[in-house]
Amino acid sequence: MIVCHEHKFIFVHLKRTSGRAITTALAPYLSDDDIVTPVHKASDDGRPAVAGRNCEGIGRHATALEIRDRVGRKVWDSYFTFAMERNPWDKTLSRYFAYLKKEGKVYRNLYSTVMRRKMPLEHWLRVRAWNGKLLGPRHYHLPNHFGCYTDEQGKVMVDFIARIENREEHLAEIGRRIGIPIETGVKVGTKIRADRGKPYTEWFHEPWTQRLIERVFEKDLALLGYRFGEPFPTDWIEGRRG
Repeated sequence: MIVCHEHKFIFVHLKRTSGRAITTALAPYLSDDDIVTPVHKASDDGRPAVAGRNCEGIGRHATALEIRDRVGRKVWDSYFTFAMERNPWDKTLSRYFAYLKKEGKVYRNLYSTVMRRKMPLEHWLRVRAWNGKLLGPRHYHLPNHFGCYTDEQGKVMVDFIARIENREEHLAEIGRRIGIPIETGVKVGTKIRADRGKPYTEWFHEPWTQRLIERVFEKDLALLGYRFGEPFPTDWIEGRRG
């Protein structure tokens, strides 16, 4: 998450959408008075990690509402605000692989020990489906982000929603609008994607897994226009001033 006062922009960092790479690319343009949440890893090409600055009490994945409350309406309304989105099935798969790489979850480690294999995607999704059904929608713990860039009425709060599938073109457009030549080739932690071995459509081969994502991401899909197995949309989304 970034609030840059000199160049008057705010970046809303969504999970699993190349946010650390975007933060790393923008870091050279930030000053001591700006707000930036840390990136603890160096980039894949050796750019240094990004130290947090003025970010006490606000998280890397703070929502647009939370950021607006932090900086005030005057700043929010006068700065260019943007986020990066992604196909929900692809984004969920990214979340699954990140989950497999993290330590400390008892039932995941127990599954691996007993079954002698990593938890398959279908099992991982079924656990989330039951959590959501029993405990409520917030407990699916899937990366649906509609509420991260909309207000209480569901209206888009940011000026621009880019797509990771058109990352270079959309970041270039953002750079043009804020007056910064954003490097589009910066990558952080891309090994997770390299581990997949096949397209996202082949991972969601069970029809119920496709429908689960359609249900949980219903509002995201209505706004962003992604459809399972179809070519990705190429346009960016113009938000509050579009």
